[in-house]
Amino acid sequence: MSDETNLAIADDPALLPGADHELALLPGEVRPHPSPFQYVMIAVVLCVITGLEVGMYYLTNDVPRALYVTILLTMAFTKFVTVVSWYMHLRTDRPIFRRLFIVGGCGALVLYTIVLSTLHVFE
Repeated sequence: MSDETNLAIADDPALLPGADHELALLPGEVRPHPSPFQYVMIAVVLCVITGLEVGMYYLTNDVPRALYVTILLTMAFTKFVTVVSWYMHLRTDRPIFRRLFIVGGCGALVLYTIVLSTLHVFE
């Protein structure tokens, strides 16, 4: 290797073989995209959560309704966050995209809550 290459590697710890790329990131930098193995593992986790949701269907008589709904909503929210962060790449994109997505999601939640609360009054 030339001296210039050695200096570049010394200046950038992410270029070192075996370097932990997560720790080498500076604020505002983008994380590297996940490997195919990580995508498969996330798919397996999503399948397990989906299996648990289907299994919850058969426990309707054994679990109080409020707990049943809470557990299902928690699993659905977990799957939503996982898909958005890994498969939509919000985890690895610039932070501005993540912020815009969160602001839009919160705005939609507020709007749906307002609409549903006004419809409930007229019933």
